Amino acid sequence: MTTVAEIETAIERLDPVEISELTAWLNEYQQMIQACAEISAIYDREEASCKTLAEEISG
Repeated sequence: MTTVAEIETAIERLDPVEISELTAWLNEYQQMIQACAEISAIYDREEASCKTLAEEISG
């Protein structure tokens, strides 16, 4: 499956239990993506802070 249409067609063929499992997986996946974005933002802020400090120290 490489297109959204193919994925949609496959999802339509799932039974209710499989749809529940897919929904749970998608929710977990979204949470992981959000957590990664939050960690990346923290690193970006930390890097900016370090650069600012280095500039202040160097003068």
